[in-house]
Amino acid sequence: MLSTILLAFIALRIAQQVIESALAYLNVKYVSNPANQKEAKEVLAISGESIDKSLAYAKDRYSFGQFSAWIQLAYTLLFLALGGLGYVERFALEAIPGDHPLLHGLAVFAILGVLSFVTELPFGYYHTFVIEERHGFNRQTKKGFWLDQVKNVGLAVVLGGILLTVLLSIMNRMGSSWWWIAWLAVFGFSLMTAWLYPTLLAPLFNKFSPLDEGDLKAEIFLLAQKIEFQAEGISIMDASTRSSHGNAYFTGVFGKKRIVLFDTLVKSMSLQEVVAVLAHELGHFKLHHVRWGLIRGFFTTGLMFYALSLCLSLESFYQSFGLAGISNYGALIVFSMWFGLVGFLIQPFSSLISRRHEFQADAFALQNIAEGKTLGDALLKLRETSHSMPISHPWYSAFYHSHPPLLERLKAMNYIGGR
Repeated sequence: MLSTILLAFIALRIAQQVIESALAYLNVKYVSNPANQKEAKEVLAISGESIDKSLAYAKDRYSFGQFSAWIQLAYTLLFLALGGLGYVERFALEAIPGDHPLLHGLAVFAILGVLSFVTELPFGYYHTFVIEERHGFNRQTKKGFWLDQVKNVGLAVVLGGILLTVLLSIMNRMGSSWWWIAWLAVFGFSLMTAWLYPTLLAPLFNKFSPLDEGDLKAEIFLLAQKIEFQAEGISIMDASTRSSHGNAYFTGVFGKKRIVLFDTLVKSMSLQEVVAVLAHELGHFKLHHVRWGLIRGFFTTGLMFYALSLCLSLESFYQSFGLAGISNYGALIVFSMWFGLVGFLIQPFSSLISRRHEFQADAFALQNIAEGKTLGDALLKLRETSHSMPISHPWYSAFYHSHPPLLERLKAMNYIGGR
């Protein structure tokens, strides 16, 4: 018989999925309404054919997203209801006899990682080679897809193994003070991986080459100099080997930063439009959005570990999910599932902050590029190449959109009527 705690978790998780499905349905109905499309077509001068392509892409993503979300939820809840965590724990304990809590914990996480990978892989494959392929975005070969999976698994084993070893060791040895030591260790690990990303991790998946000398490079360095952004270099990333989507970003945690441009962005836009997109991205840095994001992440991580420390000695916390008793690895697994529910509740607040930052970065870009209209033109091209809908249901946007719908952004930029 299922425990009351597990039944409560299952009920709450299903309720969350029902709410998410309802929001997704509202959004599809909203963007499918010709009356709602009318303003975007007229104000943004988007053709009916272009809207139809965006709508078809949105509907495909909606249908597939709902199917995959419910199937994966069913997997997870059935696994928990049938005592799957207990089976995994017993297998790990029998495979590694003796008192070895660290090895037992790593074995449990390894088994759960394999199960997660196997269940998620078919959906990732279908999304890449059916959904993205159908709408003309996929540029990745099947060989490249499988090679990426191998690389992802390798990184998960190495980086995840290191982090879990450190974290479980701290929990096993540091007594009641473990939570704040783990807090600092996890945050430090996050900074380290961010520092290693541009030079060690990103090149595992993409090729980066220096931007050739010319007008574009000169204009970017002029922009960087104008806003006092210390750029170590500018690279072109071969994003076209996987997708036709375009973007630009900067990397680096300490000292000088490296600017990265997708080759798809450079090929699809004029020089000034590329600079405008980059000005928006650099706006996040100059307006300290990145720094505040790190600060929020720092305190959120600390709060999470403190809450976990309060639950660590509650035996029902573990037994309700089929585990034998109190264990550090069990605490991390079960608490992460409960924290997922909390994360859903606070998601609208995170999205609100992110959307506000996007408006601010747009305003920053307008102040630092030669012609404000250029950014609007660039955003419209990005929309065209990604088939994204320029409108969204307000409730759906409040929950999920880190970026405001394009129509809202262009209105805020006073781009409307300026084409």
